[in-house]
Amino acid sequence: MSTLVSSLSPLTEYFMDNPGLHFAQGGLILFAALVLFLLFFALRDILLRTHSFWYQFCCIVIVTLLPVVGFLIYLLIRPTRTIKERELEAMLLTLTSAKATEQMPAKEEILVVAAPSSVTVPTI
Repeated sequence: MSTLVSSLSPLTEYFMDNPGLHFAQGGLILFAALVLFLLFFALRDILLRTHSFWYQFCCIVIVTLLPVVGFLIYLLIRPTRTIKERELEAMLLTLTSAKATEQMPAKEEILVVAAPSSVTVPTI
């Protein structure tokens, strides 16, 4: 173990003394953090937008293999709304259509309203 450390000693001293390598290392660390952020953002986002396993898999592979460009491609091909937004819209459409049918009087009610008071109309 000590022979390994002693053989790497000149190399580590060179890396510690060279400020250009410090900037390169810092840049690589920032780039890696950006790639991880984009990957986790795309992963979370695609899981919220679709149940299709293959669509999720393809989007994650695109973002993984082409880190920045893949994320931009993902933003173009992702579904526009989340699953919850689609469910909420469907629920609202159901409620509004049900409310609209409740407000419209039935044909039998129109006949009853239009009939003279001496005529009785059977209710169904």
